[in-house]
Amino acid sequence: MIGSGIIKDIRARSPHYWSDWTEEALKGRQALTRITAASIYIFFASAVPAIAFGQQLKKYTKDDMGIVHTLAATGITGCMQALIGGQPLLIVGVAEPIVIIYHFLYEYADTHNIPFVPWSGWVCVWASIFLVLLALGNAANFIEKFTRFSGEIFGLAIAILFLQQSIKGLVEEFTEYDAVSGAWSTLNGVFGLLLAFIYISSSRALGGARKWKVGNSAIRAMLADYGPAIMIVVVSALSFSLKGNGDVPQRMKVKAPVDSYWLKHGVYVADDMAKIETADILAAMVPGLVISVLFYFDHSVSSMLSQQHEFNVKKPSAYHYDLLLISAMTIICGMLGLPPVNGVLPQAPLHTRSLCSKIKRKGAKDAESLEHKPEQASLVCHETRISNLVQSVLCLICMLVGDKFLNNVPTSVIWAFFTFMSLESLPGNQLFDRINIIASDKKRRKQFLNTHHALYLESVQFSKIVQFTLIQVVLLLGIWAITVWTGLIGISFPLLIMALVPFRLYVLPRYFTETELNDLDSSEVEELPAGIHNPALAGNGKTGSFAAEDSDSDSAQSVLDDGTEGYRTMGFKKTLTEDEIKKRFSKLEKASNNSL
Repeated sequence: MIGSGIIKDIRARSPHYWSDWTEEALKGRQALTRITAASIYIFFASAVPAIAFGQQLKKYTKDDMGIVHTLAATGITGCMQALIGGQPLLIVGVAEPIVIIYHFLYEYADTHNIPFVPWSGWVCVWASIFLVLLALGNAANFIEKFTRFSGEIFGLAIAILFLQQSIKGLVEEFTEYDAVSGAWSTLNGVFGLLLAFIYISSSRALGGARKWKVGNSAIRAMLADYGPAIMIVVVSALSFSLKGNGDVPQRMKVKAPVDSYWLKHGVYVADDMAKIETADILAAMVPGLVISVLFYFDHSVSSMLSQQHEFNVKKPSAYHYDLLLISAMTIICGMLGLPPVNGVLPQAPLHTRSLCSKIKRKGAKDAESLEHKPEQASLVCHETRISNLVQSVLCLICMLVGDKFLNNVPTSVIWAFFTFMSLESLPGNQLFDRINIIASDKKRRKQFLNTHHALYLESVQFSKIVQFTLIQVVLLLGIWAITVWTGLIGISFPLLIMALVPFRLYVLPRYFTETELNDLDSSEVEELPAGIHNPALAGNGKTGSFAAEDSDSDSAQSVLDDGTEGYRTMGFKKTLTEDEIKKRFSKLEKASNNSL
């Protein structure tokens, strides 16, 4: 039945609407503390990428759109999602794929002398129409067909594009600096590289602060959660240490809100849209279709990941209704001259995670990480609309006062943030993990089994793992090449990502068994504890399996590296035997008794 999914979602979610506002807020201090912390955390997780994408969009559209637009779009639509959205845990914002698409749109509009902003408004109108049709057709029922196989390729493609933009931006620090002296341009580039290196390395280090032994858990958690934002402030302050030219390094140029073209003229975009010729309006249908396909799977997958059962979310989902709402957001953004938004990763699941508290079981010790801990089953998620609304309002405030501090941020730090996002998207991507395993030394492959590892490493033959991975790599490189090197045809990359779904459903089963595909393309990360559990692997037989035979051909230097420590005061390590351990502690016990 047409629209049955939307009706079902409204009936399921409407009884919970008021409890989304009041239930968690009235639970007491612990819940309020968690909601407040989540609001601040997700604000930084949303605002920093929005600023980075705004800088990228400003470059791509030659100032027709920029940071004000991305922050405004994120804030306005975030408020809509919090106030009338079906799933309040879902975070919406401007994502990298839409920035890439808008780059293609600008090139097309510029080539054909079409006013970019009003024409992009028509693109959003068409995208909204297609999204309405998808929502009414209950298309969200089929999003489960978008499996890990497609998601890993999409995620790694975005990571490569992040890294590519970062490298391109840092290289241009040497050439696009407006200076009389070429020496200052070179210094701007070199100093920019130094600042970028400091930002990336320190942000990555702070990201692992939860595992540190220094400091208490609250400080470590704060550094891990807010590290990237903290380091933007720190590195920006450090950039003022260079004396001699106040324009080095090159910094962001964000206009004050009162001078913003969008705040003055954004309300007139709808009027300008009426001046677009009919042929150009019809031409906007093609990118509109592309955006609708992108939002269909990206938005639905983001929503799905924000309410995984591991988070212990109790209230029902609203995939169909939220898809309808994103169509409304798309047309509103288009008519206001803003880039459209959709559910964003990793912000959506990070928001849910930040709202989770752990109920301690009797006798359980405190743990900062839920990974491989039995306490994971004792989570409670504070499902509320408050945190989403607060972070959205903060994004709007950032838009209004952002020029006060953003103009002090070096552009090289923004490009470094793209590298940071690229590197942060790699952990958990099994395609990247398998590439790493395949590229490893055969003599060392068994070391991957000495820690918690994926089930498929023991259940699937290594040759099949290689075949599956190579197929993904070839498809990944093909999509990346089409996106980067084919000009305006590159705008079709969301269609190529969507084409991976039938490829997975109908082509891969011809080359892999159902069991192999279930393990290699599992919706959940199935892991085994450390050690070898498959008898075929433990025997080191010639089974064509994952583990290669051990070799005693390691060089003496490798052996010494493992058995020594220190540099100037080198010492050799010695592992005590069981008898030696007993003797040592027996002596300690006797000495302790004698002292009494």
